[in-house]
Amino acid sequence: MNRSKIVLLVAVFTLAVVQFSCNTTIKDDKEEESNVESTAIVVETTPKANVEANETSVSNMGDMKIAYVNTDTLMAQYNYYLDAVKKIEAYEKQLRRQYESKAAKLKQDYETYVSQGKAGMLTLQQQKDTEAKLQQQQNDLLQMEQNMTQQSGIKRQEISGKVTQSIVDFLNGYRIENGYTFILQYGSMSGLLSADPSYDITKEVVERLNRKYEFDRNH
Repeated sequence: MNRSKIVLLVAVFTLAVVQFSCNTTIKDDKEEESNVESTAIVVETTPKANVEANETSVSNMGDMKIAYVNTDTLMAQYNYYLDAVKKIEAYEKQLRRQYESKAAKLKQDYETYVSQGKAGMLTLQQQKDTEAKLQQQQNDLLQMEQNMTQQSGIKRQEISGKVTQSIVDFLNGYRIENGYTFILQYGSMSGLLSADPSYDITKEVVERLNRKYEFDRNH
C-alpha cells in the first residue's frame, strides 16, 4: 500500500469578520480644502500679493462651518452596520459548515482506506483507485477553501460598500441642510488627532441614520 501518496488535510478554516472601514470624508470637501492649501502655497511665492491674499484666506476660513463625526462611535451604534456584520457572520458560518463537512468526509474516507489496507481487503488496483479518489477529494477541498475566501471577501466588500454609501449620502444631505463647509471624520483610524467637542455631531447623526434605516427597512 503506498500511503506516502496520501496527504491528509484536516484543517479547520476559520473566517474572521473584517471590520468595515468607513471613510465618510466627502470628496468635494477634500478638493475644496486642497484648493485652499494650494492657494496659500502660491501666495507665499508671490511677495507683492502676500498681504492681500492672506487677508482673503483668513476671511474664507472665518466663513467656514465645520463639524466632525466620531466614526468609532458611529460604527458601534449604527444599526445598519451592526445588522450587516451579523449577515456576514451568518454567511461565513454557513460556508465554514460546508467546508468542515467535506473535511470530515475526507478524513473518514482516508481512515476507512487505511483500515481496509491493513486488513488486506484491497487489491493493488483498488488501492490505486482509492488513493486517486482521496487525492481528488483533497484537491476539491483546497479549491473550496480558496473559493470561500474569495466569496467571503466579495460579500464583505458588497455589504461594506452599501453601509459606507448610506453614511456618505446622508452626510452630504446633512452638510447642505445645516450649511456646513466640512464634515470631518474623527476616530482611531482618522488623521484628525484632536477636536473641540462642541463640533461633534455624532449623536444626532447616529440617531437620524438609525431612524432612516428603520423607516427604509419597514417600507
